[in-house]
Amino acid sequence: MRKLILLGTGNVAYHLYHAISSIENWEVVQVYNHREESLSDFNTTTQTTTNLNELVDANLIICCLKDDLIESYFEKLVDKDCLIVHTSGAKTLQKNRKKSGVFYPLQSFSKYKTMDYSKIPFCIEATRADDLKKLENLALSISESVYKINSKKRLQMHLAAVFVNNFSNYMFKLGQDLCIENHIDEAILMPLIEETFEKLKDIKAEEAQTGPARRQDQETINQHLKLLKKDSKKEIYKIISQHIKNDYGEKL
Repeated sequence: MRKLILLGTGNVAYHLYHAISSIENWEVVQVYNHREESLSDFNTTTQTTTNLNELVDANLIICCLKDDLIESYFEKLVDKDCLIVHTSGAKTLQKNRKKSGVFYPLQSFSKYKTMDYSKIPFCIEATRADDLKKLENLALSISESVYKINSKKRLQMHLAAVFVNNFSNYMFKLGQDLCIENHIDEAILMPLIEETFEKLKDIKAEEAQTGPARRQDQETINQHLKLLKKDSKKEIYKIISQHIKNDYGEKL
């Protein structure tokens, strides 16, 4: 049985803990966080600690911490002889360490939400070939989709993910806010949201684009702009509409 330690207790750590706990040959033997209260999701099922000096022996340490903490924690663990990896899409491989890697799940995680881990793409990288194989075997035990991707490509992919996930979710928030402000049940948007993503399984986003900007309907665009009371929302609407019109032909 291979032993594994998780550093961090956020969304990624929470889901990796449950994903790894359900597979054979790997055991999460310890979870670390600097705050005791953050360990409550784990301290009844595995060993926990708030002290890095109390980390037990393990084959792998997965650092599920904020990007700006990764380098400092790798430095703090310099005496650890095992493979240490981070889960960031934006941080490079820590090449100053002999046994270093990346174990990046390309997914948006929310704690306590049930997920099908077998559908999550895992992007892996390592400084040594045998460690890359170790990460590949772990990822394949969890998921059907595993990709060997270097830091440069992973950063580009992370950027793409921000567009399709983080930005699109913010657009949904703005739409829901408009419904709430006008006393409309925001649930009315759900079939449209579902169809937006369902359509992308069959055709490319370029082909799926619809709406007033796509069809060069300036009259409707102007009506919408008059309805938007906040300048920030108007600016977002204008910029996105302009880009759609640019891509499909006519400028505003």
